[in-house]
Amino acid sequence: MSNQLTSISPTRLRAYETCPLQYQMRYIQKVPRVDSPSSVVGQAVHSALEMNFIQKRHGGHDLELKEVMRIYEDVWDARLPVGASESSLADEFSGAYSSGQEILQLYFQDVAPMIKPHLVEHRFGFDIPGVPVRVVGTVDLIDQDGVVIDHKTSFAQYSESYPETDLQLRCYAIGYAMFRAGSRVAPGQLPAPFFIPDVRVDVLVRSNPPVIQQLPACYDRADLDDFTDRAVSIIAGIEGESYEPFWRLSGREADSNVCRRCPYGDRCPESLQGDSSLEQSSKGRNDEKQN
Repeated sequence: MSNQLTSISPTRLRAYETCPLQYQMRYIQKVPRVDSPSSVVGQAVHSALEMNFIQKRHGGHDLELKEVMRIYEDVWDARLPVGASESSLADEFSGAYSSGQEILQLYFQDVAPMIKPHLVEHRFGFDIPGVPVRVVGTVDLIDQDGVVIDHKTSFAQYSESYPETDLQLRCYAIGYAMFRAGSRVAPGQLPAPFFIPDVRVDVLVRSNPPVIQQLPACYDRADLDDFTDRAVSIIAGIEGESYEPFWRLSGREADSNVCRRCPYGDRCPESLQGDSSLEQSSKGRNDEKQN
């Protein structure tokens, strides 16, 4: 089978669960993506945080703020799309750049000094019970208390339930648990719940004024079972080459915001973006499926 998998990343699992058609365009058809203002600022902030905590893990202290900002600026310049300053999005790129600086400065003033890094950009791999597909990925940060910390940038605050539902974050927790448990986990099995670390999402909200939102969570056996079920379903869909748009799937609402956030929203033939009539008709079809 052309899409037979031997391994899969948390990012790919999350992309398929968000929208199978988005997954197909990104990973199968490899449709080129142009970085948006939000994605560029996210990459720049992530790199600045990564370099800071790598240095802090070895040196015991945070970088000077001016050094953090230099990293941010270097990554911004490297990732900025050609012609962005002359495009119709010039003002949006300029605003994103400034808001990224502001939220990064706030994080380094209020949050970074409290974090004692244990592992940074930690690679992991584990097997899904009953499936010959290995999950491989990288955790942003694990502190000395063993808490898995994931960083996000956003225009608005996340839902309080985000850590309880996000598949990617659950992957990070399981990946680090496998590392901690080592040989105490039987081959092909997930670790016992007491090995699963606490997790926290630090959302750097680029609002006015900027806000740092921290969302903690912990997982139990039901969460591990739910992860297995969802991962098995996703892998079966990929290997079965099932790439329906998300709004045609049973139990899913025709939420146009999913298309607006998608990097292919302006090119996807099934996009709900800016088409209220399509959104209504697709919602009707989805309601029929549920009935």
